[in-house]
Amino acid sequence: MGHMRKFFSVGITCFFLSGCLLVPAAVTNTFMGAVIVSAAVATANDRAECGEKRPRVFLASPQDGFVSNTTSVKVAFGSENIQIVPAGALNEAMEDKCFAVGHHHLLVDSEDYPTTWIPFDDNHLHFGQGQTEAVIELEPGTHTLQLVLGNPVHNASFTINNFGGQGPFVSEKITIEVISSE
Repeated sequence: MGHMRKFFSVGITCFFLSGCLLVPAAVTNTFMGAVIVSAAVATANDRAECGEKRPRVFLASPQDGFVSNTTSVKVAFGSENIQIVPAGALNEAMEDKCFAVGHHHLLVDSEDYPTTWIPFDDNHLHFGQGQTEAVIELEPGTHTLQLVLGNPVHNASFTINNFGGQGPFVSEKITIEVISSE
């Protein structure tokens, strides 16, 4: 059982004990303080074990400055230390707690990336089947593309295994131009 799961299990138990039993406040406060300290130590240990190994998403293609002669543009999604799974799927295969689990979302002509829920609209394309590439249709002109990792319920900021409070995991934003007259 992971450190964070233990923390939440103990925390829930403490909540019920403090509300259901007549325990002096000093005892409850001391116990809860110990729970918080142990969770902080567990999180610090997890970060030390992972070192610089962090989840990362990037656009493998096209490259920044790409010029397309057609309105159909193939986009390849890249990732490191991430298990790409369909939306709603949980981490079942990876034992390495330094890996993230999620699916790709492509931001097209979006000024900012989402820090919580990822909208369902024309600027936020969801690839909830676990796709790692797609062909998108773009009007002639200049466009920006950026990749963001979403969790099983399309949230960009969430606990990814032991990476609590981290995210969103986003790529660099690139600019491409479509010059097609199709």
